[in-house]
Amino acid sequence: MQAPQELNLRTATREGRAISEEEKEDLRRFWGRVVFVLGMMAGMFPMAVPPLAVSNLGEHTAILEVLALIAFSVSVLPASILAFWHRREASAWLLLTGVAAAALVLTEQHVLGTRGIAPDYGSDYLFVLPLALGVFGMVTEWKDWPALLDRTAEGRGHPKKGS
Repeated sequence: MQAPQELNLRTATREGRAISEEEKEDLRRFWGRVVFVLGMMAGMFPMAVPPLAVSNLGEHTAILEVLALIAFSVSVLPASILAFWHRREASAWLLLTGVAAAALVLTEQHVLGTRGIAPDYGSDYLFVLPLALGVFGMVTEWKDWPALLDRTAEGRGHPKKGS
């Protein structure tokens, strides 16, 4: 007798059968985890940058850009971690951070342009990651994807009650 084959999207589509709701839920949980783990990894990189940026303030330093960098640095990692338990709140936090960073960066570019200083477009990406993570979290919440961590007793390895 053959052991039951683990069901996944590839074998389901190859066999021409429909994917069960449980398999869809597992795939959604998996991809949600992947996205927010990537957010956590990206959030770890700039942890050393804000102290360096603040310590190197000079005459032509873009203070609004530094504020955007600090907002990005202190938000992406903790909000990505929070998303595992409270996706809606973490997504709102990331969206607000992305909008604030976008406003700061764009305002700084405008201010530098009016002063006749060539704008530095190096940090214009600061608002993209929090906005993308926030939009992903809100869309998945709106589409009623499962929580990233299974909060049921069975999901934590406890046996079902009554068995």
